[in-house]
Amino acid sequence: MRVLALGMDGADYDLVSSLLGEGRLPTLARLAGEGSYAPLRSTVPAVTPTAWSSFLTGLNPGGHGIFNFTANPNRGTHRMESAASRRGAPFWRMLGAAGLRSAFVTVPFTYPAEAVDGVVVTGYGGPEPPQVLPEAARERILAAHPDLVTARHPMKERWWEDFEAYTARLVEHVGQIADVCRLAMELEPDLSLLCVDFMSSDHAGHLAYARLDPEHPAHDPAQAGDELVRVYEAVDRACSELIDAARKRYGEEPTVLLLSDHGMKPIHWTFHVNRWLEEHGHLRYRRRSLQPLRGGRLDYAAKVDQRLARTRRGYGRLLDRLPALPRPRSERAFADIDFGSTRAYGFATGGQVYLGEASGALADPRYLDRLAEELAAVRHPATGEPAFAVKRKEELFRGPLLAKAPELVLLPHDERIHVEASRRPWQAAFERHERLDPQVGYGYSGHHGLTGILAAAGPGIAFGAAPEGAEITQLPATICRLFGLELEGVDGAPIEEILADGRGDTRRVAAAGGQTSGDEPVYSAEEEAVILERLRDLGYE
Repeated sequence: MRVLALGMDGADYDLVSSLLGEGRLPTLARLAGEGSYAPLRSTVPAVTPTAWSSFLTGLNPGGHGIFNFTANPNRGTHRMESAASRRGAPFWRMLGAAGLRSAFVTVPFTYPAEAVDGVVVTGYGGPEPPQVLPEAARERILAAHPDLVTARHPMKERWWEDFEAYTARLVEHVGQIADVCRLAMELEPDLSLLCVDFMSSDHAGHLAYARLDPEHPAHDPAQAGDELVRVYEAVDRACSELIDAARKRYGEEPTVLLLSDHGMKPIHWTFHVNRWLEEHGHLRYRRRSLQPLRGGRLDYAAKVDQRLARTRRGYGRLLDRLPALPRPRSERAFADIDFGSTRAYGFATGGQVYLGEASGALADPRYLDRLAEELAAVRHPATGEPAFAVKRKEELFRGPLLAKAPELVLLPHDERIHVEASRRPWQAAFERHERLDPQVGYGYSGHHGLTGILAAAGPGIAFGAAPEGAEITQLPATICRLFGLELEGVDGAPIEEILADGRGDTRRVAAAGGQTSGDEPVYSAEEEAVILERLRDLGYE
């Protein structure tokens, strides 16, 4: 059996379903018509490192410990997260133990690469150019594509100056990654699994929704365009070409799973959760800070200030009495929060709200109840209805790393509401998203939604199945089941509804094993700075 797991990153179920009705995604339509098509629920939070970590390990975030691109420094080591800091075993290990070779091409959060029985080209969230293993594959792939990157980073390429040209580069990148996949097939004549992610569709979703959606608050008819759809079409074509290439090379019909790690929704309103917490007395910013001195001659003093601001009650208010000290910059640092006086704060994206550690709020269950009630009472700015489902960590996560999880997560009832946790001095907690400025909010008009896609067809796949409630965490066990392997020690069971009958007789058992996440940094200071800047391009940090 040959399996192709093809990632159309950020492909949204509602948008894809609409495009299928218009006949614009023929490959996806064929897979849906010959097999199964269904919504695929992402992780909470629905962010790239979290979702792809669950895809690779079969664990929920409380099991693998990845909730964002960076770790909350109040809940552990302050670091850029990576594959090395993730707990759990990627399922390519189980495939390799069973004698099955695989190729993982630009799948996010695979850096630093580990040796696999096959080929790995690291994906988004790591340095450029991507790391390629083994050495023979690196030489062959980089000889063909010396300019290979994991993604076309929008701010670096100044997307707003010529969006048509930037779209062309996104489409070109789809073709480049597809060719890397073909090279992986050449390098691996007995390849069992090819897994690839096309990041261009995610970037197009972030940047092009206002051009596509006439109802978007920032839509300008003079700037209207279907660039987002064109990138989806490019990925659809690339998937068709890879299916044909696998069929010809291996002489058999491949089993195909075309999936996305999360959805993508237009942003009509932004909820600045830290501004709301400040307005309601839950969060306090410092008026004096040494953080503007970072990187200069007094860098050591700024680092001490950072540690004391996060851990010492009263420290922030004490420094506020010293008028000779600098004021925080408008783009406030994390340590510009007065944690000794802060009972709750937002961190990262996806509506994550943490209780204050230094203030003692984390140990106060009655305060958690009050805060949850207050947030549940926040009203939609247009309808007046409750804006959020307020979920507690115990409702969403399980596993040994639950302490890293936020105490509350805000899930908008209307996914056109984007919850963000920047520390800018916003004028109001709720704002209508009418302005696309690359320097404020990075100019993006779409954000991640919870519902992606799953289309599957080929040997081992049931015809006509449309399972409800399928989750990305289930995909490792589903793929392994196609090979007759039953994963143990994972949170996601196989999606039984899409699997054809009769495969249970061939199951073998492969224990998932485990991996302890490491605290040692894997990036140099220069690499980390570059990665952080690229993440800020899309509003992640």
